[in-house]
Amino acid sequence: MSVQNTLPNIPEGYIAVDGPDNIKYVVPRFMLSSLEHDLETMGATEDVSVTSADLTQKSNAKKSDAYITLSGILRVPPENSLTDHEMLALHAEVCALQKRLGISYQDAVHRLFMAEVAKLKVADGDRRYHAYMDQCMAKTLIKLEERHSIREDLEK
Repeated sequence: MSVQNTLPNIPEGYIAVDGPDNIKYVVPRFMLSSLEHDLETMGATEDVSVTSADLTQKSNAKKSDAYITLSGILRVPPENSLTDHEMLALHAEVCALQKRLGISYQDAVHRLFMAEVAKLKVADGDRRYHAYMDQCMAKTLIKLEERHSIREDLEK
């Protein structure tokens, strides 16, 4: 990917970049490193070759272990394991990060894992906050309804 500033009428703080499809794109300078990483990931994904899998068969799911019973309790696996395509996409992202930062494969995997953990913590905090706000709004609406409602069952 080559970066150019020779195109006319490029606003201050922006830069022209050759995309993977040989088209020039104008992007903000602060997004340049992120764009380079995304393009490297996309290129690494295209480089990885895999034989076509039969998508009608779920080879990664254990048919015999679909339901596990322990002490009479039915336990269902939380998720199916990743498909080959999802694993290759993650591998390509790890390889791009490894190449970009010059770190080991294990360190790149750890960085991506910790980034996902941080996203999950934020999402969980947001979920808890929204549940708390829903509970508070429901209580407030009930109190308002009791105070201002004219219902037959309250008049008796």
